Amino acid sequence: MINLATAHLLTDYKTWANQRLFDSLQALPAGETTRERKTVFKNMIGTLNHIYVVDRIWQAHLEGREHGFTTSHDLVHADLGELRQAQQEVDGWYRTWSAQQTEDSLNRSIDFKFVSGDGGTMNAGAILMHVINHNNYHRGWVVQMYFEIPQMPPMTDLPVYLREVDPGFKPISAPAVEEAPTCDGQSASATSVPPDRCR
Repeated sequence: MINLATAHLLTDYKTWANQRLFDSLQALPAGETTRERKTVFKNMIGTLNHIYVVDRIWQAHLEGREHGFTTSHDLVHADLGELRQAQQEVDGWYRTWSAQQTEDSLNRSIDFKFVSGDGGTMNAGAILMHVINHNNYHRGWVVQMYFEIPQMPPMTDLPVYLREVDPGFKPISAPAVEEAPTCDGQSASATSVPPDRCR
């Protein structure tokens, strides 16, 4: 299902992507992270709390204990700074957990219960991949909210991470586009992004 090298890569990437997102969120105009929007979790901070709570739920499953949550929609940390600290802690836990695994332990079966009460069984590696995908999916929800401000969101794609940390990564520059908006700036235009840029 997943090997050790991939597990290490994914947990390092998760940490990097969340840090980059929180760096960007802290630079937004006051009130934007808590401004109510048309989304399931009400706003940016609510969506980020959902990511955090689900991280904690699956951490508990991996540790073989009860997680104590009855819903994945809890607003555990309403303050962005407190939530960032909490997210850093759980991201650190996943990195440490990943470093302690073996090929065999990644394949061990784990029984769990969803907050709905339904149960299931997955191996540890599949659980990790679900956690990473869940983070990516809901970071995308937050990114979409940037365009309502409008502000350019940070780039948190895996190739961007590899470009920054992997000496073996070989980037190929795209042809120059005159006056194309950048994806790196926090204040570039978010209302006229060409479909072939930034992704």
